[in-house]
Amino acid sequence: MPPRNISNRIKLVKAYLTRQERLGAFPFEIAIGITNRCNLNCGFCPRSSSGRPIGEISAGLLDSLLDQVAPYVNAVDLSFDGEPFLHSRWADCVEACHRRRIQATLQTNGLLVNDRLAREILDVGVDSITFSIDAATADTYRLLKPGGDFQLLTANVENFLRLARSRKKRPTITLQFVRGPGNRHEVKAFLRQWDRRGADFLRIKPMLNFGGSVDSGSAAEPRKPCILLWTSLSIHWDGIVTLCCMDIEGRTVMGDAKKTPLMEIADSEPFRQARRLQFRGEYAKHPVCRNCDVPSVAWPFVIGSIFIDDMERRQLIRFFQKFGFLQR
Repeated sequence: MPPRNISNRIKLVKAYLTRQERLGAFPFEIAIGITNRCNLNCGFCPRSSSGRPIGEISAGLLDSLLDQVAPYVNAVDLSFDGEPFLHSRWADCVEACHRRRIQATLQTNGLLVNDRLAREILDVGVDSITFSIDAATADTYRLLKPGGDFQLLTANVENFLRLARSRKKRPTITLQFVRGPGNRHEVKAFLRQWDRRGADFLRIKPMLNFGGSVDSGSAAEPRKPCILLWTSLSIHWDGIVTLCCMDIEGRTVMGDAKKTPLMEIADSEPFRQARRLQFRGEYAKHPVCRNCDVPSVAWPFVIGSIFIDDMERRQLIRFFQKFGFLQR
């Protein structure tokens, strides 16, 4: 599928490469947190300490958001800052995307994906699903995710893979390992455990510090302006738009989508100010950017985002990570 609205993407990439603080276009990487409820308290996630109100997106707000992004995007991530299957009507959220010919991607810790839910995911037609496994043994999993059940998770994933094999149409399935100080010794074991089990991608993803909110074991590297401030919008369940997907805590309120159109928020003064700091190299003056360890994006990927649709771009990143690229 070709990217939707290539002329819009050209404007965004041009604005980034020429270091313009105003976009004059619409971001094409959209994350909408349909709920920030979660059944885990992972040490490498700042969600539980954010202090944000807990809730789920309303059908009316989601419809409004999707209507605004539909002319520009091929896919939307519905799991920005929580466990999506804790939304009381998660399947309706997926179907809302499909009515607008938008692919729906979900990320889950997998603990709720029993046989009944697995069949529902396949029946609804989720386009892409990522299971965050992050360990190869129960002991390591317990340390990273207190209260979790490693045996239940692996049984759920194995069952989902088995059911998916019997379907003509199924989601792109990614099994993810967020590599950090507490689990990096289990990367090879994770790859051996899940190799050729039916997943499309085994993703080794470097742990990130969410703008300094958690300890990833890595320091911020020398940077270029962060392309996320030009190409992405991250929207919480209550309509609050924050700086980027690293600001799960909502430290930076860039606008309220219940009151202001997303196009206006994307070019609002808070975003323009953040972009100015980026292209001046004044990262230390921003509370999220100053300690952020998100790697800079190489220019071929910037240019390529014009011509590669949202789902294929995600898959391409997973492909390169499989061979050790795009990682610290």
